[in-house]
Amino acid sequence: MFFMKQEKLRCRPLNEEEKQLKQAWEKGPKSLWEKPMSFSDYDQYIRDGLIARTENSAYYKDKTRGGRGVTIEEIGGTSQSMVSLHTRYSYPVLHNHGYIEIVYAAAGQCVNLFENTSFPMQTGDVCILSPNSMHAISCTDDESCVLNMMVNRRFFDKRFLNLLRGGNLLVSFMEDILFERNTSPYVLFPTGTDDCLQPLAEAMIRENTMRLYAYEYSISLLIGQFLLHLVREFEEHAIVPGKSGSTQNELIVGILSYLNVNFSHTTLNETAQYFGYAPAYLSRMLREQTGKTFNTIIAEIQVEKAKRLMDLGNRSLTEIAQEVGCFDTSHFNKKFKAACGISPREYLESRKKQSDGK
Repeated sequence: MFFMKQEKLRCRPLNEEEKQLKQAWEKGPKSLWEKPMSFSDYDQYIRDGLIARTENSAYYKDKTRGGRGVTIEEIGGTSQSMVSLHTRYSYPVLHNHGYIEIVYAAAGQCVNLFENTSFPMQTGDVCILSPNSMHAISCTDDESCVLNMMVNRRFFDKRFLNLLRGGNLLVSFMEDILFERNTSPYVLFPTGTDDCLQPLAEAMIRENTMRLYAYEYSISLLIGQFLLHLVREFEEHAIVPGKSGSTQNELIVGILSYLNVNFSHTTLNETAQYFGYAPAYLSRMLREQTGKTFNTIIAEIQVEKAKRLMDLGNRSLTEIAQEVGCFDTSHFNKKFKAACGISPREYLESRKKQSDGK
């Protein structure tokens, strides 16, 4: 079945398991769907007859570790990715996994539950969960359609982050989150009724349902396109929790994205005013979240942008210096050498030698 419009996603009929679970939800205490449960509690509830037993009730049984949660390591197969529709009215059993999960609320809403916190997801929200974060999803709405995209770290690294590397601070920040150099459990992108993500989700559902030749490869391509569009269009709206023990900072990615666009002319005071912060607070926030000062971040962006322009080979060094916001050429040379260890001219000469040697 290919769901062509959002209205059809909302009208997707419940399957037999969902009908059974909905009956339990209508009769039982709603608290069972409002808080995440460990597998040991879930298993005990089944044995005590307090929750509905379905054909998939034993799915997590051989995957739990110590009864606390469920651990799933990697996605099998050559594509290293897969998609599925979340089962509506299913019990929110805490689980984690070695792979990266992308949750897309294609229609309706759901709640993403963690051990000590939770947040709602509305239509269009995309949540990228970092590996090994203990979580569960609660979705008690007939009209909802929640798509789960699951990709191994190798897929995410080779097919997504490599496309965007080259000085992009947002990608570096996401790498810290997603590859456990930071304890933030997720990145949330509110996208609303985006015209591109919805059809891509529909195409994934279609491929997963019809399973035509090379459907797994097709799904991996669609996931890559989904992620690329997400970062291109919505990086300034991303919500990222802070490190453990700190307050949630919902604007840090937006600030970095703003700097990537306005690096050639903005100042600390102007950036702070734009986001409604005191300059000293913004400066401290950037140091805590990135380990870098405002000036260091600007200098890194300038140098990376300059290198890209130099690689194109159609501008003089003076023009490049002006374009990246260094109107004094000697100042540009000093910044470039401090970041790269060589002068801009030496960089150009090394690139030319590499090109001639090919």
